[in-house]
Amino acid sequence: MKQTTISLVLCVFFSLLCFSSCVTKESGSKKVTYFPEEVWRVDSLNDFQDPNSQFSVHRMIETPNLVAFWEPQFGESPETCEDPEYRIPMTDLMDQAEKMYVFFRDELKFVEKGNSLSDQYRLMLYFFYSDEGTVYGGGTDDKVGAMWINPNRVKKGPYGAIAHEMGHGFHYIIRCDKGIVFQGSIHEMTCQYMLWQYYPEWIVFENYHLVGFLEKNHLAFLHPSNMYHSPFVLEYWASLHGKEIIGTLWNTVQEGEDPVMAYKRHTGLTQEAFNDEMHKGYMRFMTWDMERIREVSAPYINLHTTKLETTANGWYQITKENCPQDYGYNGIELQVPEANTEVVLDFKGIVGAEGFDTANPEKAGWRYGMMALKEDGERVYSETYVDSEGQMKFIVPANTANLWLVVMGAPTEHAMIAMRSQTPMNEWPYQFKLTGTQPLQK
Repeated sequence: MKQTTISLVLCVFFSLLCFSSCVTKESGSKKVTYFPEEVWRVDSLNDFQDPNSQFSVHRMIETPNLVAFWEPQFGESPETCEDPEYRIPMTDLMDQAEKMYVFFRDELKFVEKGNSLSDQYRLMLYFFYSDEGTVYGGGTDDKVGAMWINPNRVKKGPYGAIAHEMGHGFHYIIRCDKGIVFQGSIHEMTCQYMLWQYYPEWIVFENYHLVGFLEKNHLAFLHPSNMYHSPFVLEYWASLHGKEIIGTLWNTVQEGEDPVMAYKRHTGLTQEAFNDEMHKGYMRFMTWDMERIREVSAPYINLHTTKLETTANGWYQITKENCPQDYGYNGIELQVPEANTEVVLDFKGIVGAEGFDTANPEKAGWRYGMMALKEDGERVYSETYVDSEGQMKFIVPANTANLWLVVMGAPTEHAMIAMRSQTPMNEWPYQFKLTGTQPLQK
């Protein structure tokens, strides 16, 4: 993961030659351990049957779905390594990793059990006696998922790095099984989604990703700058359609589709309806109002911030720094007026305004609405409004603790985005005026 883990999908970056293999069966298991003749980061002369090789069956653990190898410097086991700096709790790690595998396969449906190469071969884990602070995931030989692991990230649980990189192993197998997978930032977003599904407390122990997302939530959905920060839209889709929806999209993607296109096809949504649905989700993001994560995310509600400036006529205008891109959004906290106050918002999209990047002004669109969090935890949502120049009204409920305006960039036509983070993207600037409240100054 970002900052300390660089994830690779090796089917993209490494093209291995065709290799023969030898296999061994675990007693009582239908799967076999596959021994490729050449593996990334493994000595080209490695002989898995030789105890003196870099990786060997003499330093190996098998579970029903996984096989782990470690370098000789660890000794008989990484768990009893002489140097505590390289010691790994292998018993616990492999137990958790096996459970992750079963969860990703059977609960999240990332492979079709009974119709996948993963039915035949164990996923491979290589442990390196190294100070490098990275973990990698992918696969080899168009047959098996694989992971390359260094001790720094797995000295104790929770094993978020293992869950994330195992996700890449599953993506590799999907490509082997189906011949096609998504491209781009969705690889990392999906691994974070898989990690979060397995570890609900991900938002706590990797809170820096939430912090990063809240600095960049105005960026386009699937923007590469958010690829490690943001499983939140995928979580929202899962709250609507079930946790297996993301695995389904991966296994049914068609040539030339990105995740938005695949999701719209799968759900039957028009572009207009997709924009509406995304905005409704973003209103929920103000307080992380989704059933599975509501409790664990409670410490992180009401944290969105947005920078505004005032115009000569007294309206507020979004800054370029926080201007929403395609499906990016702003959460603007408002002062809470007296109960039953009618708050009026006058809204105006200003596509083409000086200083903003908009390559396709004809596709301009916005969504906006308000939500209130009451003192007892009840959420009250407005409708989603669509007029590029229009007005909305919202009656503030009694006992409101927090009040939010949520604005989203809503292009009328979907466009795929480049993986390069510096590629200019459409910005959808806007102005607004409020009656009955004002933005809360933080």
